[in-house]
Amino acid sequence: MQGLTFSSSKSLEKVTKIQQLQMQLRDRWLSVDEFDAEENDVLVIPSLSLDQRELLKVTGVHYYEERLLFAIIRLRNPRTRVIYITSQPIHPNVIDYYLQLLPGVPFPHARDRLILLSTYDSALKPLTQKS
Repeated sequence: MQGLTFSSSKSLEKVTKIQQLQMQLRDRWLSVDEFDAEENDVLVIPSLSLDQRELLKVTGVHYYEERLLFAIIRLRNPRTRVIYITSQPIHPNVIDYYLQLLPGVPFPHARDRLILLSTYDSALKPLTQKS
């Protein structure tokens, strides 16, 4: 904390708390790297459990299930599979786009370990409540 002056002990407490949180984040990030080194199956169910009639008022809400596609970053580990469940199929070009973002991972190898499942159900209820 060189060069910083604090006008109160409250400011110092806040900075100390932030530093503690940063250390926790570092430790958690390291554990994610350990997780990535093992064989894993990652299940992604992007369900939105809000009033579905209200959600229809949101422009582009049907793209909500795509927002968790960042989870396919786990495919950088060659021993990980990602199972991604949606209400409606996601366009293959969107999937290909995300897979192309994986650094150093051959596209076909990552694609083989991505399992896409769809309920083909556009009913107004959360994905977790569909059969």
